[in-house]
Amino acid sequence: MGKVLLDMAVSLDGYIDGPDGADVGLYDWYAGTSGPNADLAAEVVDSTGAVVIGRGVFGRGDDATGWDETPYEVPHFVVTHRPPRAASAGPVDFRFVEGVREAVAAAREAAGDRYATIGGGADLARQALDLGLVDEVQLHLVPVIVGAGTLLFAPGSAGWRLSPVRVVDTPEVTHLRYRVEGPRVAAEG
Repeated sequence: MGKVLLDMAVSLDGYIDGPDGADVGLYDWYAGTSGPNADLAAEVVDSTGAVVIGRGVFGRGDDATGWDETPYEVPHFVVTHRPPRAASAGPVDFRFVEGVREAVAAAREAAGDRYATIGGGADLARQALDLGLVDEVQLHLVPVIVGAGTLLFAPGSAGWRLSPVRVVDTPEVTHLRYRVEGPRVAAEG
């Protein structure tokens, strides 16, 4: 069975979106068609066998632009206590699961030897880390200061030891990959 990868874009000041969930362009680096960003985006997509997202991320995609243009044509496990009556049609197979642990386990099984990628929702990301479910963390550090919105790592999420795996620096974004070393350690203070 493959590993679990937490994969998210984040601003220099730690936000994954703007006020009220506004899209501030943190994932625009995926749009490049050549160069190191395009190579890395293709690598992430190709190595992903399943995706885990939160209900809020599903809702933004479903209610706004839809999921027709996602590069991830793999099962998406949506953590929710309130599944919609009908999921959007398109290339994505949505499966609604109650509980982070259950969603990650189902995604790992579906992914086979590829990554089960946690790709949406700061609360989901923090819960998965706190439960010890994440093997690697990949952050795409975008050179912008958002100033307000949703922090990826909020107070109380400190304490995980990470070991660097690689750094890919481009003019648009710096890609940072870490192995989660655990166990969680008490925050110093």
